Amino acid sequence: MDSTSNNHQSQKFHFWVLLIGLFFVSLVLGVIGFEHYYKYHGLEHELAKSFYNTFQLYVLEGGDLSGHIPWELHIARFTAPLVPLFALIMTMLQIFREQLGRFRISLMRNHVVIIGFGTKGKIIMEDLLRKKKKILVIESDHNNLELGFIQHSKGRLRLGNATDKTVLKKANITHAEMVYLLTGNDNTQIKACLEIYQLIKDSNRTKENPLNCIMHLQKQEFMNTLRSHNLVQNIEDAFALRIFNVYESSARDLFEENPPDGIGIPANSNTVVQILIFGFGLAGEALALQTALTGHYANGKTPKVLIVDRLAEEKVHDFLERYPTFNDYCELKYITSEADSPQLINHLMPYTNIPNTLTTIVLCFDNKTQNLLLGLQLDSISFEEHVSIFVRTGDDVAFTTFSQNIKPYGLSSKVCSQESIYGGFLDKKAIAFHNNYLDKRRKEEGFGKKDADVSWEELSQEFKDSNKKAADHTGVKMRAIGCEIVDAADPGPEAIITREELLMLSKLEHQRWNAERSLAGWTYSKARNDKARKTPDLTEWENLSKEVQEYDVNAVKIIPEVLAKVGLKAVRL
Repeated sequence: MDSTSNNHQSQKFHFWVLLIGLFFVSLVLGVIGFEHYYKYHGLEHELAKSFYNTFQLYVLEGGDLSGHIPWELHIARFTAPLVPLFALIMTMLQIFREQLGRFRISLMRNHVVIIGFGTKGKIIMEDLLRKKKKILVIESDHNNLELGFIQHSKGRLRLGNATDKTVLKKANITHAEMVYLLTGNDNTQIKACLEIYQLIKDSNRTKENPLNCIMHLQKQEFMNTLRSHNLVQNIEDAFALRIFNVYESSARDLFEENPPDGIGIPANSNTVVQILIFGFGLAGEALALQTALTGHYANGKTPKVLIVDRLAEEKVHDFLERYPTFNDYCELKYITSEADSPQLINHLMPYTNIPNTLTTIVLCFDNKTQNLLLGLQLDSISFEEHVSIFVRTGDDVAFTTFSQNIKPYGLSSKVCSQESIYGGFLDKKAIAFHNNYLDKRRKEEGFGKKDADVSWEELSQEFKDSNKKAADHTGVKMRAIGCEIVDAADPGPEAIITREELLMLSKLEHQRWNAERSLAGWTYSKARNDKARKTPDLTEWENLSKEVQEYDVNAVKIIPEVLAKVGLKAVRL
């Protein structure tokens, strides 16, 4: 089904309303007209005969009439045949329109296919339209209200299930430039992805012209599994799979723009970071994980995470089943409470008045209206300066209209943009980290023999993620030594990392790396086995070999170079 059909849904509805109205008008006038005709000419008749003769008018068989003909019957004789005629024309046009739409889709080449059309699909489509891309949407829900957006675009629509190879073939998927998997169901996503992969594998496409598949997965454990799978890692086939998660991107963006450690936590500080997460769904889990990944501070104080949810105990237990080492990196507590409970604020207040504690409150219930209402309630409370409040909400809510204390986060327009998905505003430093690695490797013998000796575009998803997590911690390290990351054009002199600072930050980097590996399912073993996710390096800094320690030292040494490559630098406060 082409979007042209969708463009005329409203017109079709009004047409059929008018046609039904015309049918009843001609029917009533026909019956009244025949009644008057028989009476005028003195002919015997029954009401049923008037109805019968009226129905004959619709097929041009109203009978021979002579003499005086009432005006009602005159109108009915002309309007009744129009009803089946217009219905036939409309049906033929509908059939022709659908066939034409399918034919046009069959001719599409180098187009972008969006599978699943919700908020994310709409934002991505708007972004692609600005780039003049040809777009085809595949949607399984005929009643999806967002489909109305397509009528204002030049995109096309095919209704069907993307796990069906026939639907994918009719969408000309093997000739597409790119495909977005956005159905909202991880199982459906993975099934559709495998079907697309098989179609590409059986086609004539080569690795020089791969199909770029961008898949959104909601569950972190699915992401971790797929990122290390051959389907993602293999760069030699004609299928390039990229996985993203809006909850992960939202958490990374929040911590980048509004760091929980404020202006920094030096080694001699007693400050503790605390994150209060209201709503422990997928968004809440992503925030907890980001805290564990980036919450490694120079003073050695473990960050605290408090979960507030009506099913907190059950959800936290499930979370720790999936991430059993989480408590090694965060102090996790929870409060079981409804979001609209009158006692919720009373439960909250003791956690906002703890000395030497930087508190970040994040409202991330799945119900965004619930977040908004709770945010309004919190806005009426006078918190200390060290308390920051963020609310997960839609793009259409402007908090500045009613509050200067609450800020939105996780805006779909930002985390679903092409720039975000393709490693823009969040991943510039990560790309610079990898490019710096390549610059050094090219000067060494055996360049090209390691899996990471490739460009960022060819780099496996697992290596990309490792670079991203290292980049996310850059700000924490610089703030720990009293530095601020600013634009390269800033007049302040660039900070030089001292020898003592280098050693301290190297140890901090290894702590961060331990958390990254451990949360991804790696365990300690004297013998290294990458396939089994076992490594001897998952241990304390003092137990590492000099060679491995040097990796951490180099990861800190290159920070000024990395910042310079993205137009930034660190200056002393």
